[in-house]
Amino acid sequence: MASDLFDEYILWEPRTKLELIDGQLVVGKSATHSRRLLSQILRGWGLEAAIALAPETLWWQAMTLVFGAPAVSALDDLNFLDQQNWAASVEFEPDKPTLLSRRNLKRAAVKESVEMAFFRLEEQGKSPGRSIGSGSFVNRLEDDALMPDAMFFYDRGRNSLYEYYLDGSAEIVVEFITPGCEAHDLEIKRSRYQAAGVPELWTIDSEQEIVHFQRWVEGVYETQVPDANGRYAVASVPGLIFLPEQLWVQGAHDYRGNWNLFEMTPDLVLGDRIRSHASGIDWNRLPTQFSIGLEPVAIAFEDYLYWVPESKFEFVDGKPWIGCEPGVRGLTGMLLMSLGLLDALRLFHPQQWVAALLNTRTQKLTDESQKAQWRTVAQRAAELLRAEYGATRLAIAGDVIADRPLNFWSQLYLVAWNLPAEMEASYRMYQALRALSSDLEIVILEADDQLFPPNQQMIDAGVVEI
Repeated sequence: MASDLFDEYILWEPRTKLELIDGQLVVGKSATHSRRLLSQILRGWGLEAAIALAPETLWWQAMTLVFGAPAVSALDDLNFLDQQNWAASVEFEPDKPTLLSRRNLKRAAVKESVEMAFFRLEEQGKSPGRSIGSGSFVNRLEDDALMPDAMFFYDRGRNSLYEYYLDGSAEIVVEFITPGCEAHDLEIKRSRYQAAGVPELWTIDSEQEIVHFQRWVEGVYETQVPDANGRYAVASVPGLIFLPEQLWVQGAHDYRGNWNLFEMTPDLVLGDRIRSHASGIDWNRLPTQFSIGLEPVAIAFEDYLYWVPESKFEFVDGKPWIGCEPGVRGLTGMLLMSLGLLDALRLFHPQQWVAALLNTRTQKLTDESQKAQWRTVAQRAAELLRAEYGATRLAIAGDVIADRPLNFWSQLYLVAWNLPAEMEASYRMYQALRALSSDLEIVILEADDQLFPPNQQMIDAGVVEI
């Protein structure tokens, strides 16, 4: 039921981390959480959302290996009734991955104070460096993509800032321990930061009110402690002093508002605000297919960066929304790559998988009819855009003109030239397009949009002018 899914889904912490570690997507600091999120996505969006991302024959092969389903030698010879009868007879209890962590208001408040304290270091025109908090900005360390709770850095050869990630180790990395995920915080991520040579790693345990200071010395971390006055001198940023005891001072707003966590001595070197060098991703080299196998398949950093959405967990129309629809698709594909089909299948009963697989097969058998309907809608949309909104040229793009069937994630794309730029006119245009079809969204790609140009790879794949 949607209400049950909602009650489970809202337990995720704000800005749940979506990290790439050893080529696998790790959600919320745990592989168990990765399985849990995939289960929730498919409960809301339907199993067809996953089936569309891997070959049908591979799904049936996995069904045979995991559940002992009747082997499928050729999709054209698939016996629907035999598969349905077999699935109904299977006794199987799907896996129900649990939530290992729990929300902690104190941790959230202390984390906010740390973020603001770092931010205040760069409030003036000159600053010792730049900070990024919130735990959702990517730090690239070799092929891993980590999301520190906060990091402080300056552009002096150790790292480079891009629009979508920091490449290389920051001068200071801060991680908050999540109860239930201690091994991830204290072992897995610490080993990655040590291997990358992060000079200062601070791991904060808000429940025990302890800050574990680790300083990188000749390739390994050595534990550090504040001086007798409770002041901690930051070796990687000479002249910067951290006051950890201030974290645990309760004020009118609980632990929020403890922003005076640093002191600066005359030795501190100040500089101009650090700007990003470039986007850090080649948008013309975008991946289109997920490499999903029976077993886990490694995800490349560049593909992760393109697919991973903003870590904004929302619930709309009875289903999880993370970032946007392409974001949900990206997460689903990466989770399938990380788990492999043999593991993913265990999240649902074979009867549910068979129903979704047969539904997918039925849709492919009627693909020509569905594409014809889409082209009719596209023609009507083109007539509308020419007559009422001044479009001078229009073309169809995407799966509707490709030599492959439509799938769950297919969308009807129209490439258009010279559409109105005014917001009010654009709003009326999109409302008029929505009225053309209640169950088919028309995605407009403005060919002459300089700020948000259309996906060049899609255009290069071919368009049909109408």
